[in-house]
Amino acid sequence: MSGLTEGRLDLILIALPHDLPSQVETMLLFEDDYSLATPRAHPLANLSRVEGTDLAGRRLLLLERGHCLQKHALSSVPGVALEEDTSFSATSLPTLVSMVEEGIGVTLLPNLAIDAGLTAGHDLHLSHLAGAAPRQIVLAWRKSSAQSDIFRTIGERLSRIKDGTQ
Repeated sequence: MSGLTEGRLDLILIALPHDLPSQVETMLLFEDDYSLATPRAHPLANLSRVEGTDLAGRRLLLLERGHCLQKHALSSVPGVALEEDTSFSATSLPTLVSMVEEGIGVTLLPNLAIDAGLTAGHDLHLSHLAGAAPRQIVLAWRKSSAQSDIFRTIGERLSRIKDGTQ
């Protein structure tokens, strides 16, 4: 974010929720839901859909502290206090997937990463997390930018590509 606010970057793609300075303008491109990734032998692995309440009392494998996806996952289910498994943390999503596949625990994965092939070739189960607050994928730029109209046009095109309406 500092690259944007300090003028080193003109336009960024970012997932919210994220603390944004007041001088930043955003444009929503799309929302990104979560799926619960479990080992095949896990009690929740037979469900195509899980509720946030199914995760109450279960500790989640997450990315290391300070990573925005860690904060997103912990706050993804309104009204349910999700807990982190602090005995393990990962530095990347592929590492999290491998940890789940090995039976170390369960995690939440953004559907955007799953759609991009993150879990392909891995033996684990994915369940849709119903009722979760999706991440918002946005373009962000400085409100003072003279290129705001161009950035909005870029955003509109990216949204159409994601929707498949190109």
